[in-house]
Formats: sequence, C-alpha cells, structure tokens
Amino acid sequence: MSKRVFHHPEVPADDSGVASWRSVGELERTPSFRAHVEREFPEGSGHLSPEDQKATRRSFMKLMGASSALSGLTLVSCRRPESYIVPYKKAPEWVIPGKPLYYASTRPRAEGSVPLVVTTYEGRPTTLAPNGDHNDGCGADALTQASVLNLYDPKRSRNFLRDGKKASQRDFEGVLGSLAREGAKLAVVVGEDDSPTRNRLRDEIVQAYPGSKFYGYEALCGEARRRVQNEVFGEGSQTVVDFSKAERILSLDCDFLGVDPVGSASDFSRKRQGGGETYHQDVAADAMNRLYMVESVFSLTGGMADHRLRAKPSQMAAIAAQVAIGLGITVDGYDAGCLSDEEKAELLGTAATFDSWIVECVADLKAHKGSAVVLAGSRHEEDLQRIVIAINKEIGSYGGPMVVYETGRTGYGTIADFEADVDEETIVLLLGPSNPVYDRPGEQFKRGLRRSKLSIHLGVRTDATALACDWHIPAAHYLESWGDTRTATGTYSLTQPMILPLYGGFSELEVLSQLLSWRQFDWDSLESEGAEEPVVPPTLIAGEGMGGAPSPALAEVRQTFSLPENANDDGDVAWKEALKGGYLQSSSYQTVDADGAGDSSPRLSSRENTGIEINLLPDASVWDGRYIDNGWLQEAPDPISKLSWDNAALVSPKTAKKLGVYESVEQLEPETEIPLIGKVKNAPQPSIGEGKGAKAPMALIKTRSGRMEIPVLVAFGHADNCISIALGYGQGASDGRDGVRVVREEDPLATVSPVGINTGFNANQLRGDASFSIEAISVTKTQGRYPVALVQEHNAMNGRALAREISTNDVEHHGHKVSFEDQVAKVREQGPVDSHAPENVSLYKRRGSTTWEGDKDKQDDLISDKIHQWGMTIDLNTCVGCNACLIACQAENNIPIVGKEQVAMGREMHWVRMDRYFASPMTEMDEKTHKKVPTPDWVQQNPEMIPQPVSCMQCENAPCETVCPVNATVHSEEGLNTMAYNRCIGTRYCANNCPYKARRFNYFDYNKRNPLVAHNLYKGPFGKKQVGEAPHLQRNPNVSVRMRGVMEKCTYCVQRLESAKIKQKQIGRMKTLQAGRNSTDVQIKPEDLRVKVDSIKVACQDACEANSVSFGNLLDKEDAQVWRAKYKGEKKTKSGAFELVHNPRNYDVLQYIGTAPRTSYLARVKNPNPTMPDAVYRGLATINTA
Repeated sequence: MSKRVFHHPEVPADDSGVASWRSVGELERTPSFRAHVEREFPEGSGHLSPEDQKATRRSFMKLMGASSALSGLTLVSCRRPESYIVPYKKAPEWVIPGKPLYYASTRPRAEGSVPLVVTTYEGRPTTLAPNGDHNDGCGADALTQASVLNLYDPKRSRNFLRDGKKASQRDFEGVLGSLAREGAKLAVVVGEDDSPTRNRLRDEIVQAYPGSKFYGYEALCGEARRRVQNEVFGEGSQTVVDFSKAERILSLDCDFLGVDPVGSASDFSRKRQGGGETYHQDVAADAMNRLYMVESVFSLTGGMADHRLRAKPSQMAAIAAQVAIGLGITVDGYDAGCLSDEEKAELLGTAATFDSWIVECVADLKAHKGSAVVLAGSRHEEDLQRIVIAINKEIGSYGGPMVVYETGRTGYGTIADFEADVDEETIVLLLGPSNPVYDRPGEQFKRGLRRSKLSIHLGVRTDATALACDWHIPAAHYLESWGDTRTATGTYSLTQPMILPLYGGFSELEVLSQLLSWRQFDWDSLESEGAEEPVVPPTLIAGEGMGGAPSPALAEVRQTFSLPENANDDGDVAWKEALKGGYLQSSSYQTVDADGAGDSSPRLSSRENTGIEINLLPDASVWDGRYIDNGWLQEAPDPISKLSWDNAALVSPKTAKKLGVYESVEQLEPETEIPLIGKVKNAPQPSIGEGKGAKAPMALIKTRSGRMEIPVLVAFGHADNCISIALGYGQGASDGRDGVRVVREEDPLATVSPVGINTGFNANQLRGDASFSIEAISVTKTQGRYPVALVQEHNAMNGRALAREISTNDVEHHGHKVSFEDQVAKVREQGPVDSHAPENVSLYKRRGSTTWEGDKDKQDDLISDKIHQWGMTIDLNTCVGCNACLIACQAENNIPIVGKEQVAMGREMHWVRMDRYFASPMTEMDEKTHKKVPTPDWVQQNPEMIPQPVSCMQCENAPCETVCPVNATVHSEEGLNTMAYNRCIGTRYCANNCPYKARRFNYFDYNKRNPLVAHNLYKGPFGKKQVGEAPHLQRNPNVSVRMRGVMEKCTYCVQRLESAKIKQKQIGRMKTLQAGRNSTDVQIKPEDLRVKVDSIKVACQDACEANSVSFGNLLDKEDAQVWRAKYKGEKKTKSGAFELVHNPRNYDVLQYIGTAPRTSYLARVKNPNPTMPDAVYRGLATINTA
C-alpha cells in the first residue's frame, strides 16, 4: 500500500546547515530508503508486479478453490470454545474482580533497591509503579517494569536438579543435611545488593560453620570503583550523587541516566528545567545544569550532554589526568600515559582544539567549586577511579553534590578471593542473581567449582551455572518472597510477596535460614528411642509452611526489624506502617567525612596508541544476561542502535569504511522469503535497514583470549578505531552450552517459549581478565551475513520540525545573531514551516475561547463533555529515551510479544514508539567569504541525538476517523480517539491516513499463538498455542485482549480514567450521604464529578523517572501541568492574584497539517559553554525528515 503523501512545507533555509537522519540509508539517501519512504507498510501482500495484479480465469479458480477447501476444514469447528469462570467458594472480603489492590514492595538491585507499588488483581501482580511516598521513590526503569514478566515465565526453574537431571527435594536435604551436621566449610556467593537480614544471617552462619566465608559478585557491579572507594573512604563505603545540587557535571563514560546509575535521574531532570516555564535569558543559563560527556558510544546520558567528546575506553584515564593537571593536581606517570598530539587531533581535528576543550571545561568546573562533580564509569580500572576521586576533592564535590555513605556492608570477599579460597573441603553455595560460569572471564571460577566438595546453585533459570553445579535449587522471584533491602541512600525497605511461589521456588533468606536450622538441630534425637512424638529434621519451606504457617524468611525479617538500630516504641504498629509504606523512616546510612579520608594516590599507567579496541558494555535490555528470557525487554529496541532481539558490533562510519562494511548499506535484497508461502516479490530491502530481508555484514574479531564472528552495524557518534559490543547475549539452551542454538519446530524446547534461545552473540569469550576494554589482534570482514531486526525506520513519521531544540547561547541565522529569548519565542512557530498554516480551529472549544468572527452564537461552548477533556505534554528537555514508558505501556495494556521475525517485518505492536534522531551541522558560513563551507569533520562525526516518544496524538481533527468504513475509530465526548475493536475489519485505512504512524495492526493472534516458535504464526489454528496459564496471569483484566485483524493504539489508559471517574462519583455520593440526605435524594453536581488533580497517572507518566510526561484535564485550571504547557491557564502567585501563564517551549508536531493533537511537546534546550570550541554547533538539532 502506498503511503499517503502529505504536502510538507519546504525546510526553512538558514545558515545552520543542519542535517538530520535516523539511519545510514536516510543519511546517504539510498534508493532502498527512498522506496521505503514511499510505501506504507514495510513488507506485505501489496507489493505485486503488474503481471501478478492481473486477474485471470486460472488465478480466480485457484483462489476460489483454496478458499472452499479452507472453509471445509474450519466449518466443523466454528463454534465458540467453552470456557468456565469458577467462583470462590469463600471469597476474601477485600478481593473484588476487576478492582486492583496495591502493595508496597521493593526490587533488590546492586545500585540500590527500587521502591515499588505493585498492582494486583485477585492476587496476581500485573504492573509495577514507583512508590512516590518513599524517600527514594522517583521512577521505575525498564528493567524494573519488565521484571514482573519474569515472575510468569514458563521457562522458570521448577525442579531440583542433580548433575543436570531431575532430583527430589528430599534427596537434596539428605545430602546437605549430613554435611551441615558435620559443620562443613561454606563458601557462599551472593549478589551486591544490601540486605540487613542477609548480613545478620551471614554473621550467624560464619559462627555456626567454622571457616565459612561470604563473597559478593555481580558481573557489572564496578569492582575497581568499589575497591578504590573502600581504600580511600573505608570498607563498605558507597558514593551517591545528589544531582539537585550539581551545577556542572563531567562524566567520563558514566551513563548515569542509563545503565550506570549513581544518583536520582529525577533530580537531574529538575535541574534541566533551568528558568522554569518562562525560560528568561537572565535565569535560564545560570539555573540549568551543564553536562560534559566523554564516551566511546552514544549513551542515554550522552544524548543529553551539552558538550560531548568521542574517545576510546583506553583514553579515558588520560583525559581525566589532563583535567586533573589543569586543576593543579599531581598525577604520577602522566608523561608516560598522556595523550599524544596525534591522538588529540584524531579526537577534535587538531591538538589545539582538544586542549581548548579541556581548558574551558576545567575553567567551568573551577568556577563552580562546591557544585561541580566528575563521574567515572563503573567498568573502568583503578587509574580512572583514583584520578576522579582526586578531582572531586579538589573542586569540593564531597559535602556538596557528592555524598559518601557508610553502608555497613563489610566482611564480604570478592569473586577473586573466592577463586583463591575454594578447596576440596569447601561447599559452594551460589545464591546471587549472576551467571558466573557464563559471564566470569577466564577459567578460574569453573576450576573452583570442580575443585569444591559440593556446589549448589539457587536460581530462577537453569542457566550455564546451574548445570555446572552438582545441585540446582529453583529460586523464588522477589515478588514471591519476603525480604529486606536498602536503597542507594540506605533507607531500610521491605520486600513482601504478592503471590505464593508459582513453581515452588525458595528465596535466598529461606535457604540461609535453613542452613542455620540444620546446624542447630539436634541430630542425635533422630537416633533416640522412646520419644513421645516422632522427631522430624527441618525442611526447606517455599512461601509458607504447613497449614499456612508463615515463611521462615518472614520470621528472619521481623527479627532484623526488631534490632536496636531499627526498633522503636511502637512495636507491631511500626511494622505494619513499614509494610504499608514499604520502608522505615529515618533509616538512611550514616555519611562519611570525605575531607578526612585518605589520599586516592592518582596515577596514570603507561599506554600505547593501539589499533582497534573492543569496548564491552551492559545491555539496556538484558543487562548482564539475567534478563535474556524476558520477551518484553528483548523486543524493546535498543535506545541507541534500535536493534531488537540481538546484539551487534557497533562501529563509527569511519571505522566501518575502514573495515569495508559501510558500503554494504547500498546493497539490496530483491526477494524476501516468508515461511510456508515461498518467495514473494517485494520492494527492494536494504541490507542494513528495515524488513525481514535485512542482513548485516559479519566481521571476525580476534583477541588474545578468543575470537567471534558477529554482525556489524554503523553507530553515529561512535569513537573511531573502536568496536562496542553489548554483553549478556549468546547464551546457550538449557543444556548449558554457550553460543547460538537454532531451535527447530520438533525440538522439545520449542514448546516452552524459548525467548533467550538464538539471540545474539556471547562477547565474554573475548575477555581474558576482568577488563571491559580489550585490544583486538585483528578485525576482518567475512562473507557471512546475519538477519537483524532494526526498527529505526519502522513507522517513520516524516515532516518538518518534528523534534525542536534551542540553545541558551545566541545562534547564527542569515548572518544575524538570534538571542535565546527570540529562539524561545520561535519554538511554537518554526518560520515558514508553521506560519503559513492558520490557527487550528478546534471542534472542542477551549475554556474562554472565542471565534474569529466574534459572533455570539459561535462563542458558545461546543465541548461535548464539560467536565473532562484530556491532554498530554512531553518535555523533550528531560526525556532521555530510556524505554521505561514503552515497557510500562506494554504491561498495562496487554500488548503482545511478536518475535524477531515479525519485528523485522515492521509488525512490532508497541503503542509507544521511541524515535531517535541524529543531527549535525554539515555547512557553516565562512566569515571571510560569506559563503557556505563544510563544517569540520570532527563536528560531522559527532552529531547530537534527540529521542522523541510518539504514541497516538488523540487528534481533535483525527484523519483516521474519516476513512474508517465501519466507524471502528471514533471520537469520545472527552476528546479521546477511541477504538471499537469488535467493529474493526482490518482495512488499515486508518494507519495509512495517520500522519504520526501511531497505529498497530494485529497480523496474527499474537496473544493466542506462540510467536517464538519458528513459523508457528503462519499455521493459524494448527499452530502451537502459548504455553501454560502463567503468562496470561499477568494480563490486566480491565483491558481487552485484541485478536487477529484488529487495529490498536494508545488509549490514554482509558481504563484508568474510567476507574478514577467511578471513584470520584463514589466520593461525591458519600459526601452527600454523610450530609444526612437519603440515598434516593442524592444529587451530585457536575463539578463534583471532575477527577481531582494528581489523582490519576497514565502508565507512561507513572514510570518516567525524569518526569517528562504530564497528563491531565485541560478544563481544570488547577491541573497546571498540562494546562500551562499546552494552553493559557491561570497560575496562583504568592500574592494570591491570578496571572496568565503560557509555556513558550510548547508546540504541536505537524501543526501545519491541522490535526489539533491533544499530545504536545516542549522543545529541548541545550546549555553549551559559549567559550567551548564546539559551542556554536550545539543546540541546533531541530529535526526535519523526508
């Protein structure tokens, strides 16, 4: 189907020369990209040759015969299948079908636990939201949002295993019980999260089992950073950044807004607001924070940076050392390890430009002593960590934006200590969330397991570590367990179970408690005779004991809660309050006086300017590999590369050309094979781009420790001579083998949702030690090609000024300086882009609106519902593109997983599309000749990045409504563009007519059939169904589950709106009854039905840690978040007077089309340092696409 052509205005001609793009194809304007722009759907049945479109007698008889045969197959089973709803025999009084219950809990995490509010329906956890009442509750990232899906994973471990084979719990207890009776030496490896109860049990176990020791390990916990901090500030110290106090930030490869958190992203976003809504010049630049970023590959933090520098990982310590030297700090070995002039020129064109970048950055840090902070990535070695600590001491960070806490988490060894300590008498217990057999480099850990007397693994998955151990115990999910943990600042928080263990798993605390019980049990009593009652040894209890007895973990947590440091005079009242709120007040860590700490001894090791360097980093979807079986995360596109279901080697355009893979983008795939159908003639597909036929070139990478072949993708803004690869992929099947295994239809594993099978490549095999930066011996292009699912061009929205950006500095425009105030004033109307379009005349008149004619009759309010008119505003100045809103929407609205094959064909079902744009000035005005000349190469190679979340705009003049032949998409009285699913016949006319490309079509029964089994969707009713009932338990009962042939899209979480309205009506009725009136006389005023401000949040708004999404009632002038952003509202000042306020950064996407969307955006503001060499190139990234 051809895409509807909207007549976009010409791109305004200015002197900035900014080019914007999403992919290599769009940047190079390849024929395949132009073909993609012209068609509506990436791949489908509409692409037929003229010969195939001719109807002949033969083709007619062929189709009619096939349809008759199919009807004969299906008529015998056309009745609706019987289903039963079984009621409670004795229903709990607090459980009402369809009405949620909310509980406070916490997700354990090494960087600090995440406070949550868990939504449950009839005992089933369905969605997770941040606990706003918690001291540290300010958002829930994508990993947290998706963790609820792991609870219902049918592939979760559910059996005891001995040597990889099914065994019984009794056999396990017999083996370990006998060893416990002897007081065996234990080596217990746990995660890096801080649990007070586990700390207490550790002390008791070490006393009960002589010679035992506990160790902490997680693959991406930052061993070097923790080691240096313990040396300088004392054992158990932890550094947290208070971004609300940070005016200037220099980040050295620390993605603190993404995979390397060191503080609250919410505090950072508030400091990005600058002068507030008005953004006056005199306050904006001073009030906004300023972020300098040095990194190898674009990160979420790098996308927010005001100044960004590309550098290889091995150069980070040298750059930090040059900053330290500029601050007057002595760095040992600087002359041997500093950057050469040649390296500086590779980074910023000339050595002088690079030195100027560092000098101006240092000057800015000096000017903001006490409110500046420098951060180091957790993956980097000790040199960088020591230098950064010295810098922060010099600029007064400690005691200001940087706080050092004394966690009290002492006495834990490292994984290296474990490898050295294990001997033939040691019983190894692996209780942490990591998979060290897979992610620990080298062979030392595996040798330790083989050397031990007995190895036991507790985990939710039967991963490589589980099968390498002698015994495996199925673990309980944290939503099935009692526990306690601490946040990053140390607030004591509780984890409580929402549901009994689905598969009989055991929690970490239950296992540790059982170890003590076995040791304390009187084993001699088993042999005594004449006992009145039979003596039974302790046994492992999962969730609860016999007759509903509480879990041992609950008793252990209660005991910890009663300790002197936690106890208070209220007793049980305090416990119940802590359960209700999820945390104990006034329980944070004690701070450490950093000024009195020791010297970090900054030093710089000698280094060589090597060739290509391998940069290994955490993955935004699978982290270190623990979420490999989570379909939501696997299908969520990477925020930067937009790759789904895989990892790849990311390289800069220059490095890609050097390897000979950049030109592969212009190769075409003339035919695409679709399973069970054969070859279908299709529009040309690029080899790197969208479509099922997209196959990326492969490269063979060799290091001193290993080799691997992996697909290569071009990453803009990437450091040259460097390759970045995400960790966590390439895990084997349940047989424990590393690498990719192709699952066939007849494979038994194919019946158990093999989410993690056949996904990605294991980059750990390139590592020989704990370093995440490796020198490559050779990198060569091979003849192989690998199918990839890239979504960067899927559902592409084309138009002018889609995402808008301004700078606090003056910018050049037609030879004139444009001040910041003028830039702000022009955000709403982008010159000729919007100025020619008349003001949108809304069918739903806004408060106090008048028409252009002044006719009294036409001034009447035409709003159908005068109580609620919903709207949303998204602030691009704080949005980092983290996918939290995407996952939250998927959990709330029953959005299905479709699998890699369907994603590659452009059929992903996400209601929120996270667009990501690159933009860079390609030309500039020469001051001497007054002619346009190309910008420096280092400017073009370091573009800006802007994310933009897009969902249904809920247009008041919706183009989709006018073309639906069955009226399946209609407008509600409250201004919502709604779908009647049972009317939809799947013409897809609405998707074709939507300029925002925000609609999704169910090509198959994704909710009924298993999309992860090869070719299963194409078999229709003969295909395999989803496995088990567990995945269905996660679904929200208040949201319809859509079927094949139905269009769907964002609904503004209408189920939440309706629930809030019902509750508000009940409140109004109760107020009337409390006034003493009879129920038959109850009359509720219309204004009493208006949902109160802040009483409702949509899913994406609830999850956003940056508070980028505002949602509310446009008719409620007290609902200032959206009203002031989108329209003119009234704001109460301190004097009590009301004044009109209008946010100047607000604009409507594609305003010139006249759709009058209810969702609007606030433009991004960059705050560059005017003295920096790249200042004139920042803040210009307004996006115009084909």
